[in-house]
Amino acid sequence: MVMADTLVALCRDLIQTPSVNGVHPERAVAEVVASFARSHGLDVDLPALDPQRPNVLVRVGPAGIPGLVLIAHLDTVAVGAESAWNHAPFGGEVVGGRMYGRGAIDTKGGLAAALAALVMLAERGVQQPVLLAGVPDEESGATGTLGVKHLHAQGLLAGRGAIYVYPGSDELVIGHRGVLRLVLQAHGRAMHTGSTQWQDSPPGQNAVAGMAEILGELERLRFVDSMPGTLFAPFRTVITPTTINGGSGPSMVPAYCEARVDIRLVPAFPREQVEAAVRQIVEQVIQRRPPLRVEIGVEASIPPTQIDPQEPIVVAVREAAHSILGHDPQPAISGPANESYLLNEFGIPTCIIGPNGANAHAADEYVEIDSLMRSAEVYMRVAERM
Repeated sequence: MVMADTLVALCRDLIQTPSVNGVHPERAVAEVVASFARSHGLDVDLPALDPQRPNVLVRVGPAGIPGLVLIAHLDTVAVGAESAWNHAPFGGEVVGGRMYGRGAIDTKGGLAAALAALVMLAERGVQQPVLLAGVPDEESGATGTLGVKHLHAQGLLAGRGAIYVYPGSDELVIGHRGVLRLVLQAHGRAMHTGSTQWQDSPPGQNAVAGMAEILGELERLRFVDSMPGTLFAPFRTVITPTTINGGSGPSMVPAYCEARVDIRLVPAFPREQVEAAVRQIVEQVIQRRPPLRVEIGVEASIPPTQIDPQEPIVVAVREAAHSILGHDPQPAISGPANESYLLNEFGIPTCIIGPNGANAHAADEYVEIDSLMRSAEVYMRVAERM
């Protein structure tokens, strides 16, 4: 009961320490983690590529390669319109068995549970090394530049298996779709919309109209990419235009327009083929709308990933969940991407299980209080079995 109360208080402290990506550097929340860990006799380090945006590493057990690595990200998305919240975004308010606040479930609740697991392991005299890594800058696109990649480059991140403490315990996520984020830049020619010059000009001078035609074509693009009989079966390639900006004034033909396109990838249709299909559509529109020019850039690229359902980390998590939670979470694929692709690439097979809750990236985000301690117990049991 004492640890459960301590865990709730820690989760509240984390929520009450804002760490919105691009607004609040993660240093403050990393210090909350470090202070809690040190107060419980755990080994702490704060390696950083950017001193104001450090990682926080917490270790328990003897030296050596960890059997289990627990990963959480320290940053959160923005609050959005505060008027949409019924509970203070950084209040950590508890109502009806739920703790509310930005980051409650993504991933400060999981971070608190992971810390509690390390404290309990230390109290038990754990005989194998376990590592918790709190990393910055996940919410900007899961590139891992300041976090996972930096730790790996410094030789600080290794393990026989990892759990990323994202929310949810009904399924055991062992992979995710990929992401390809493109930036399209359309170039036309500015002129007065009331002039005869524009009246007699080719439509391709209008960069906004040309971009709109491209985005409409991309939205309708479909691929033969189903993967029946695999964990990717529920998913397909999805192309979503997400932002557009162009034009200089209400009576000026737009000479420039920029748009971003978010593409979710599945292994059946690789990035190169999707990109080629996008370029084909762009070329077709350009041919119909001379003298329109369009440049295509890649802003982000994350490959699809999946680990073997028989990996020791998967087996250990399923056994622990069955023992602690009373059910066997079945392996599944996540639609959104996350940083597990990097850990998999670095030879640390990674799956996802964590506290329950809802409204990540939305108003009134919350974590279920009871699930915090249960998640900590699952993490502890996995550490002992790895």
